[in-house]
Amino acid sequence: MDAIHHLVNSILVIAFIYALALLLREKGILTEDDSLVLARIVTDLCLPAIIFVSLAKQSIRLDQVAPALVMLGVELACVALAWAISALLKFNKAQQGAIVFCSAFGSSTFLGYSIIMQMFPHTSQALGEAVLISEIGVGYPIFILGPMLAAYFGSGESEAKLQWKSSLVFFRSPVFFALLTGLLWGHFQLPGQENVFLAPLFQLGHVLASALTPLAILSVGLMFRLPHLGKVIIVPLTIVILLKLIIKPMLAGALSTGFGFPELWKEVLVLLAAMPPAVLGAVFLRRYGGDAALASALLLAASLVSGVTLVSVFWILA
Repeated sequence: MDAIHHLVNSILVIAFIYALALLLREKGILTEDDSLVLARIVTDLCLPAIIFVSLAKQSIRLDQVAPALVMLGVELACVALAWAISALLKFNKAQQGAIVFCSAFGSSTFLGYSIIMQMFPHTSQALGEAVLISEIGVGYPIFILGPMLAAYFGSGESEAKLQWKSSLVFFRSPVFFALLTGLLWGHFQLPGQENVFLAPLFQLGHVLASALTPLAILSVGLMFRLPHLGKVIIVPLTIVILLKLIIKPMLAGALSTGFGFPELWKEVLVLLAAMPPAVLGAVFLRRYGGDAALASALLLAASLVSGVTLVSVFWILA
């Protein structure tokens, strides 16, 4: 019951920051264009900082990667299911792409880390496990497979070389280098914040990490537009809600129990699996000529619904 209480409180904190973003946009203090600046700060500074300080303080065991592999498997299963269902229902190729992206890939970094930090503020193991699950189970697939899937479902033709180049962008990002450095730092048990010379570096990392939640939610809130729920979106939205918000976290929870994962790992895995669709899916589809408009509408509508499904699924599985 305490976990549910912490989850509800976490969602309320995020909702208040979200409402603040809408108010600031309404007053003209911040604009939608400012969301791009905030997003860059989050992805290039806050995320690398939180990944490094979370992993550098602990030596990762091989078994800790197991939940990340479960997430990867569940995600690929959702890709296959969404693709098959949308094809059977006679959606066109571009619409299939929007359904696939929104049904499989979740916002495990922007929103996921924020909720984990709010729920487990004094448990470094929770955030460390969340980083592994998010980067290996979500980050690798969306950055490597994302451009390839978007190019396939897009209406425009893209060169294979360009697709491959785009798929490798993750391995040149600050997030990847922070992940690699943090893993090596923790593995070799190098000095941390207790070292007088390194203390300022780790303190800077903690300051940037603490800024992730407000900046990430402000960024997403400034981009918010109420979706138009017409006939075209009802069936795709139903597919996304069932697959992404219900079946995916339920399957992740069932596999966690089956593999005998510790309760903390299970809770983190279920929370990240239950996150609403990732914004990056719509970005990839827009880049490669897919139905980015449908993807954006599905993303926003599913995000609104996820506040209910997240608590419900976690309550069932907790």
